[in-house]
Amino acid sequence: MDLWGLPAWIVWGLAAIALLIAEMVTTAYIALGFSVGAAIVALVTYFLPELHAFTQGFIWAGSGLVVWLGLAQWSRSRRSRHPDINDFNPLDSLPKADRQRRGQEKGDPEV
Repeated sequence: MDLWGLPAWIVWGLAAIALLIAEMVTTAYIALGFSVGAAIVALVTYFLPELHAFTQGFIWAGSGLVVWLGLAQWSRSRRSRHPDINDFNPLDSLPKADRQRRGQEKGDPEV
C-alpha cells in the first residue's frame, strides 16, 4: 500500500486518527472500534512492512469488528445498570388521579 508515497503504517495511522475524529463527532461507539482496528494494523504494518494490502484490510476489519462488538456489549450492560436520563415515561409527570384514569398504575399499592 503506497498512498501518496507514504508507508502503509502512516496511512493506517491517519485512518485511525480520521476515524477517531469521526467518533468524537458521533459519540455512538460506531467508529471507535474501527479506529482501534486501524491503529492495530498501523502497528502490525510498522513491524511487517511487506504485508499484503488484502491481509491488512482483513486484520483491520476483523480487529475493528471485535472491538466494536466488545464496545457494544459493554454499552448494553452499562445501559441496563444505569438507565439514560432521557428514557422516561411522559405519563409519570401526570398527577396520580390522571394516571389512574389512563390505566397507568393499575394495582399500585401506593395510590
